[in-house]
Amino acid sequence: MGAVRRLVDADTGEPIPYAPYAFSGRHTQVDKARVEAITESKAFTPSQKFLVLWWIGVSPEGMEPLRATGADIAKRVGMSTDAVGKINRKLAKHRILIVRGRVGNYNFYRISPYIAFHGTGLEQREAVKTCNPPDIPGFDENIPARWEAQ
Repeated sequence: MGAVRRLVDADTGEPIPYAPYAFSGRHTQVDKARVEAITESKAFTPSQKFLVLWWIGVSPEGMEPLRATGADIAKRVGMSTDAVGKINRKLAKHRILIVRGRVGNYNFYRISPYIAFHGTGLEQREAVKTCNPPDIPGFDENIPARWEAQ
């Protein structure tokens, strides 16, 4: 394993236990309330909900787009290219996916940083400044997130 990290509580001087996450590789922070609202919403089909979860898993670090065409994505998820294109456009309309690049007439997307983000909390706060919150039917936008309430 790597170097041992020693964290100490500033008030008590007691050591704070530390262990790295037991994930098999990269991991992402996810807004569980928004994902729950998407998965329970009647506004999205099961295929659309599946692709939201897929986008959470494959969106690159920071605000980079996934550099894959609809045909590439379709092969990976077992759908038709047309279905992937329609779903991506609907998710983008709801700002669940955001456009982060373009080649010709094809948009490159990534999951909204309001839903999932790979990076530090400070980087995520900067990232959400670059886009509007997702429009998720059934999600209560009036409940402030912990960091917004402080």
